[in-house]
Amino acid sequence: MTAWGTETPIVIRRITNYYTVLWEGLELLCLPRARLKKEQVSIRVGDRVVLDEVDRVNRTAAIAQVLPRDNELTRPPIANVDQAVLVFAADRPAFDPMMVDRFLVLVAQSGISPVLAVNKADLVDPEGLAEQVGPYQAIGFPVVTTSARDGDVADLVGLLEQRVTVFAGPSGVGKSSLLNAVHPGLELKALDVSEKIQRGRHTTTFASLYPLELSSGLALVADTPGYSHLDFGPLAPDQLGWLFPEMAPHIPDCRFQDCLHRSEPGCAVKERAELSESRYASYLRFLDELEAKAARLSSTSLKDEGTVKSKAIAGGGETKLIKLGVAARSASRRLVRQQLATDLHEDEGEIEDDLDETEE
Repeated sequence: MTAWGTETPIVIRRITNYYTVLWEGLELLCLPRARLKKEQVSIRVGDRVVLDEVDRVNRTAAIAQVLPRDNELTRPPIANVDQAVLVFAADRPAFDPMMVDRFLVLVAQSGISPVLAVNKADLVDPEGLAEQVGPYQAIGFPVVTTSARDGDVADLVGLLEQRVTVFAGPSGVGKSSLLNAVHPGLELKALDVSEKIQRGRHTTTFASLYPLELSSGLALVADTPGYSHLDFGPLAPDQLGWLFPEMAPHIPDCRFQDCLHRSEPGCAVKERAELSESRYASYLRFLDELEAKAARLSSTSLKDEGTVKSKAIAGGGETKLIKLGVAARSASRRLVRQQLATDLHEDEGEIEDDLDETEE
């Protein structure tokens, strides 16, 4: 478990360049030292820090040092997490096994323990709910079913005590409502699912850690923005299988070291792994994405050095410039938004937020 508490200052919120740090029961508004900015030291929610110039009366301080991290998530940007509660709805929006698998892979990349929470359990019958969670329980993932509307959150509360927990998942699944049910004093903003597109609208715009005084002690939980497009980051195609726990034990027994578990002969994963149809479909989809990404990176790194053009410079001379081929030119931001909107069947305006956060 991550070492945290009131003894060690911990960043619980960031708004622009200001950080709120929890220390000895106080929430201090802090700015980082200029040295940290100069050295380009990143500060994330969940970071344990060293403070100086602490003013308990005005509740201000300066962040002088960021302590080493145990782990970190890229999206949402948060560090030193004990577990990730991945919240999905049983309905409204419809349960999406491939999106569940995507989040599980992202969490596995970070080495953080996942918990699958299926909210809005009151909207489906028990048989349908069992069908949704069955494949994940069979693998060994911790699964809880909840209903924020009915206050059915007792099983979830038991998993939060004395831990730093990040709540993540798509928009509209009820993350904020679930946290309000766990601790009504939070009063987090929550909106219903859009009737037109049957997807959630973003209600959380930045990551924050909230200290919760539960019956058996303190918990720190994070409500994070919901995302509908998530990239795996640096991940080689032949490493994907290791992030599926039902596949990983059999990978060393495959005939070929770079086996992708698709159609290769002597594939122990295909022969022995107890892989559900939906999970394998997710694996193949993600594998295609990673291979396509690798191909794009390879093509954009190639320059046609035989094609040069001249450019006049001051003094009457000229310089030679390599002319890039079409494949090597970066797409405009608008084209990127249009492509993402096409892939996800979303509006370009809603894609804008994700692109901006990715570039920060």
